[in-house]
Amino acid sequence: MKKYLIFIIIISANILVAQNINFSSNIRLETDYNSNILSLSQNDLDRFESGNEPDKFLLETSDDLITSAKIELNLKHRLFAGHTQINKVAVKYNKFLKNDFKDNYYIEFSLKQYLSRKLNFGIYYYYHPEIYVNRYDSVIDVEDVFRDFTYSKNNYVGKLNYSLNSKYKFDYRLGFSQLFYNEYFTEYDAQNFENGIGIKYIPRDWININAGYTFKVSNAKAEDAYSDAQQVTMIKDGSYQADIFDLSIGLPTILNIFSRPINLGFGAKYEHIYFQAENELDEYHYGREDKIVTVGSDVTFKILENFSLKCFYKYKFRNTGSPYTNVVVDKEYNLYETGISLVYSL
Repeated sequence: MKKYLIFIIIISANILVAQNINFSSNIRLETDYNSNILSLSQNDLDRFESGNEPDKFLLETSDDLITSAKIELNLKHRLFAGHTQINKVAVKYNKFLKNDFKDNYYIEFSLKQYLSRKLNFGIYYYYHPEIYVNRYDSVIDVEDVFRDFTYSKNNYVGKLNYSLNSKYKFDYRLGFSQLFYNEYFTEYDAQNFENGIGIKYIPRDWININAGYTFKVSNAKAEDAYSDAQQVTMIKDGSYQADIFDLSIGLPTILNIFSRPINLGFGAKYEHIYFQAENELDEYHYGREDKIVTVGSDVTFKILENFSLKCFYKYKFRNTGSPYTNVVVDKEYNLYETGISLVYSL
């Protein structure tokens, strides 16, 4: 609640001293199909389909249809030596058709300040009250019981954008997030730090190319989550470091329908995660490396000046390397998502 109040006070103060105030809003409705909503391995999918472990899976089906609604409220005005500032408040809610335990929402506050036509910076905050992952054994349980593996998340992001000229744009991103797991998995509580750089190249009006790199460090509490480490059956350490590369290509004006452009987009992301656990008994983290690849494409058509339609497709898979064969079997997965979204600007 304190975080909300801070952002509300900042926005309210800006309204009081701002000039040339303009309000606007966006409403985004989206429906997409996800083939594997819990990112389950083939082994876990087989276990679910067998129906022999009802306490392990809350799933009705491993796939689902997801309907999302996002509302954005924007305040644009002049502040800070007459330069434009944009404040935004947004809420997004995701509703799962058959697996309502996965329903979730997040809240976003942001501020973007222009210092010149070439230079601006943004400050962003996202709050996720609850994110459901799966059901697992807890190290604090003596009996073999499956518990919901859930957490809440605070995400803070700062971003600096610089436009060198009409062809080259650069950005630097600094991120910090806090993950708070429920009482059965507090050893996974973590602080994440991210440093990222990006470049956008626009060689022609009909094409733009974006490339980026992010280095991420996740420090989990591990044994520090317990006042007495002897009270748990085993110390698990989910700390990791990651190299993240992304590349996207946009074709904004290559096609037209009824004199309106169709935007085509293609993207790829590669994540290489190195877990830092030192305890060999911690099989699911010791000596483990994950390689996650995501590829996708989208088509956006502006039906009216303030109304657009987007169709998208994404395929994602994870390959796991580990000294333990059972970890590889349990952690490798693949999935795809496809859907449409409608955006209406007021």
